[in-house]
Amino acid sequence: MFVFHVVNSGLSTFPPLASPIGFFLASASEYGVELFFCISGYVIAGTLRRAASPASFFEDRAIRIYPVLWATVLTITALGLASRTHGFADETLSHLLIEVPINLLALPGILPLDNIHPAAWSLSYEMAFYLFCTACWAMRRRVGSAAAWIAVPVATVLIIVYPRGAFLLAGVLVAEGWPRNGCLLRLTRHPLPLILLFLLCWRTIRAMSHPDSIISTTMLDWSSDMRLPLGVLSFVLAGLGFTGVVGGYGAFGRTLRSRPLQYLGTISYSFYLWHPIVMSGIKTALLQAGVLQAVGMWAQLLFFVAALPPALAVSDASQRVLERRLAVWLRRRLHHPPPMQPAALDPPPPHSLERA
Repeated sequence: MFVFHVVNSGLSTFPPLASPIGFFLASASEYGVELFFCISGYVIAGTLRRAASPASFFEDRAIRIYPVLWATVLTITALGLASRTHGFADETLSHLLIEVPINLLALPGILPLDNIHPAAWSLSYEMAFYLFCTACWAMRRRVGSAAAWIAVPVATVLIIVYPRGAFLLAGVLVAEGWPRNGCLLRLTRHPLPLILLFLLCWRTIRAMSHPDSIISTTMLDWSSDMRLPLGVLSFVLAGLGFTGVVGGYGAFGRTLRSRPLQYLGTISYSFYLWHPIVMSGIKTALLQAGVLQAVGMWAQLLFFVAALPPALAVSDASQRVLERRLAVWLRRRLHHPPPMQPAALDPPPPHSLERA
């Protein structure tokens, strides 16, 4: 997402990147969010097994999501009101009293509501997914395996209406040992090409949906053209590529297990929510100083170099204070011990490539 915001900054850059093809390929990085959905589905499959009850599971997820979201939404609101920019120029108190709580609950995204934080739409998907898992668990306690007759049709409808949510399912399937087919498993030895192909396919769907976004289209809208088969292919490619990443296969998979990238994974949630705010401030300062205008086609590269360190620093502080210290304090106050967390990405269970 950081790369996407640099590419989509409107600043001057090198001719190959400024060309339609270069911009198309570079802007595909926007859809790294779907890969985060895969990670979320993978992690939640294990978290559900370790949680004590449906209520404790959902409580733990709320403690995980809300502190950083609230801090960033309130920061954007305060800065917007102070500068009278980013849609806050004509904001009224009555509207704020409705809009801010709605955003603090992560409702925009799943629901067609105004979003204060541009990146927070995905958290609406996350919270809806957690609520769905909680409801399924509670139903299963009451009616046993018959709960599947309700859960599966509801999940199918949700994926049709919200296609990006399918990648949460991809993560769950990988956690449960998918794929098991030998030929497919051999493909997962090369996760990087699979993920790049996924990004290209998903970016193509976005281009075919223009002027609408993927968020505002459904699989029913895709059924009349090539978007539907491309969507299915994207799901398969993302699942196979993610399986390779989880297994640490290929140079790409091994690189993701390196210490620097493990660190980036640790702060990734805070980084996801804080980096647009930091980037906006850095870009405004550099433009006002005339620096970006002076460097010409080096502007995007300079913006990248100038914005990355402060974004990492703010995210690191957020992870330490909000994700760790505050979360521990909240769990203690609620008498709720945190569930045992898996290693960053444990190798996939049941099957192995050596068996394939």
